[in-house]
Amino acid sequence: MNNIYKNIALLSVLATVSVFAETVEELDENASLNEIIRQKMSDPNNDMPLSFCGDLNLTALFISQDKNEDYDGSSESLQGNIGLIYVGKKNKFGYGVEIGVKTDSGLIKQGAAIMKTAFVFVEADTIGTIRLGYTNTAADLFCICGDKYLVGYGGAGSGNLGIFYNKSAGSIVDTGFSCDDSRAAKILWLSPTLSGFSIGLSFTPDSRDANLFYTRHCLFKPINEKSCFSQMSAYTKNTTTCGIAYELGAPDDFNAKISASAWFGKGKSGSSDTIEVHNVRAFNIGAMLGYKDFKISLGYTDAGKSLLPRKYATTDMPVAFDDSRNYALSDTAVGLKPGADAGKSFSVGVAYTYEKLTVSAGYFKSEVKFSDNEKSSADIITLAAEYTFDKTVGMYIEYDHISSNTCDRARIYGKACNLSSTGENKANILIMGTKINI
Repeated sequence: MNNIYKNIALLSVLATVSVFAETVEELDENASLNEIIRQKMSDPNNDMPLSFCGDLNLTALFISQDKNEDYDGSSESLQGNIGLIYVGKKNKFGYGVEIGVKTDSGLIKQGAAIMKTAFVFVEADTIGTIRLGYTNTAADLFCICGDKYLVGYGGAGSGNLGIFYNKSAGSIVDTGFSCDDSRAAKILWLSPTLSGFSIGLSFTPDSRDANLFYTRHCLFKPINEKSCFSQMSAYTKNTTTCGIAYELGAPDDFNAKISASAWFGKGKSGSSDTIEVHNVRAFNIGAMLGYKDFKISLGYTDAGKSLLPRKYATTDMPVAFDDSRNYALSDTAVGLKPGADAGKSFSVGVAYTYEKLTVSAGYFKSEVKFSDNEKSSADIITLAAEYTFDKTVGMYIEYDHISSNTCDRARIYGKACNLSSTGENKANILIMGTKINI
């Protein structure tokens, strides 16, 4: 009953935001919220060096699945990325500071805000852009996945479907290389665009401070003979990423972009340097094509064996998965076999825009191998529509269908690490929300 009241309250807020959107539209249908604030706070004839950026996403989510009934029902969250930018200029050089936070009331305990970006930058037409601090890597910025043109929540590209549907033993692999994040200090260079080409490079000395980089699998470290192995963290040192892209065409006619990006780093165990993990070796290739109001985007990501433990099981499992049995990891019973990897994913998205309405569809597939012939996989189909009142406010509705298949080795491996999972499972997710662009 409480969930019903929450949903009614949330939908009331959505309706209120819609009315606000219409009011903003009456003021200036071509102005964003940041532009309206700037108009109110400054003389329109003078530049304002301080500005806001970011977005807010108020979401109501309803999920039903064949198994894991504990996760059926509804959830509400307010997600956001809010930033403050200061920009100055001297001669031919621009410079400034950007600070941003990310908050999520539904997925982060107690709705805590976390620092997402904090960097200084300098830029010029001749040298491009240099950033120093907490920012995305070059590979992140050049990475293209099929969700690029998806509207609404963004399907698998939102990075949150796997949280609501988290009992698939890692079969849902994010569209980008998951062991990378802006919350690690780095230096980044983005070149100017010349004849359609642009490149990017970044270097991260040590990502341990981000405290976010966990392997999808357990590391082999027995506490005693009868205990199971614990899931340990792993991180990268001296991470280098790069990206290259080529663009052509015009936004209102045929246009295209092709890109490739890669991650390289030294893999280290967060628990003990005596536990060896694979180095980070991952890449993404993708393309975006557009013709007037039609858009299509596709991408492929391969995380290789990045941050997986180097030790494998020496024998096959003695039994198939039994939900009533307690499992403990040992190198003679349960564990990764040669051929295991950190996951691959493929995605494609298409969209069509008619005036203020955009409809989109997407398909996402990921696969994680636990041995040469044992794998877990996930397929996600996304259908969505979004109506934008103006630059500031839009409302959307989205439907996602998830189908996963988790192999027995992954299920035993997950249970031994206190990660419950299912075999075959299907889920249907309905999402409604409001986006506010700042």
